[in-house]
Amino acid sequence: MENDVRRKKHKRKRKTGRLIIPIAAAIVVVCAGVGAYFYYDYSNRVYSKCQVELGGQVEANDFLKNPNYSAEIVSGSVYTTDIAGSYDIKIRVGRYTYDCTLEVIDSIAPELTVKELTRTKEEIPSAEEFVESVSDASGNVNVYFGDGISFDNYGDIPVTIAAEDPSGNRTSVDTVLHLVDEYDIVPPVIEGQLDKVVYTGQAVSFKQGITVTDNVDTDIEVTVDSSQVNLDVPGDYPIEYTATDSMGNMDLKEGVITVIKAEYTEDEVNALADEVLAEIITEDMSDYDKAHAIYVWVKGNMGYSESEDRGDWLKGAYDGLKNRHGDCYNYFAVSKALLTRAGIKNEDIEIIPTATRHHFWNVIDCGEGWRHFDTTPRTDKEFKGFYLTDEELMEYSNAHYRSHNYDREIYTYFN
Repeated sequence: MENDVRRKKHKRKRKTGRLIIPIAAAIVVVCAGVGAYFYYDYSNRVYSKCQVELGGQVEANDFLKNPNYSAEIVSGSVYTTDIAGSYDIKIRVGRYTYDCTLEVIDSIAPELTVKELTRTKEEIPSAEEFVESVSDASGNVNVYFGDGISFDNYGDIPVTIAAEDPSGNRTSVDTVLHLVDEYDIVPPVIEGQLDKVVYTGQAVSFKQGITVTDNVDTDIEVTVDSSQVNLDVPGDYPIEYTATDSMGNMDLKEGVITVIKAEYTEDEVNALADEVLAEIITEDMSDYDKAHAIYVWVKGNMGYSESEDRGDWLKGAYDGLKNRHGDCYNYFAVSKALLTRAGIKNEDIEIIPTATRHHFWNVIDCGEGWRHFDTTPRTDKEFKGFYLTDEELMEYSNAHYRSHNYDREIYTYFN
């Protein structure tokens, strides 16, 4: 009997031992899985390395692989994006802190603009003198000649200017050195229509009709100071034009922008002009033939009378087209409207006024250069003001009390 009891107890112990082993194994597997999960989650929260361009901005979240987390840069991490290099940085995500690397790289070349220079052999310029502007995120740019240059001969010498930052990024731009025998002390000359009349709210090109000439340089840019001009309010406003050559010689001219409120819109004038053109212009006409048809119409359909329309060409054109009469300003304005709507290149011109005389007319370009176009009737019935060269009109003007004596510094079409 005792033996039977002992055998039963032994069997229960053996069964209990068999259950403990699988449970323990399961616990180990679960723990290993959970540990692996947390380890994987821990190791995959951030990138170990992050790059940023020189001068850029970096945030802790830039290191995150999962944007659903939030991160912060641990206080005490020393770095700057103003200097290229690698920086050790600590990123905290939740309760974990990671050792990361911030790489500040510089891959963008400097921005460089250059200008042409004029110098004598005694004043050979440095590379920096050719520079108009140079900028780089590093704030440290080395400017030098990109190629070897010979200053043995006079004339235009090709020059390459290079700008290189500390990371080796380089920009090269070509320009020209004008090597002259004598030092240039002659400033450029600004000419053209310095005074302009514009309408309120109208877009205007202040440089239109302005030219610059220089004894050495070409293509000198005119800068305009129109800061005092208010195109929304009628009035007279000062304006300044400046031109500087490569030697620093400067010319400054002042003008006046007269802003007026239009009595008639351009659309109203165009509608009247289009009615006329529909009667006298055909599609197969050349610009010359169109201009001649316009000249004949204006001469044959308008009568001369005194007018107060001067200064507002839209009003002058509207009144002339509507009423079919007016003075030289109306003749000029009507011609301007018709020529413009016909697609013929044209500009304004006027005489140098005197106490007793003023006169306006047009100049046109039909592809052969500028020609004078004057539709105003004259007491001299033999005068025909169509398509005259400057020489032809000046010959007539000189023989008729300087009837068309214009300022060649203002109107440079024939210079």
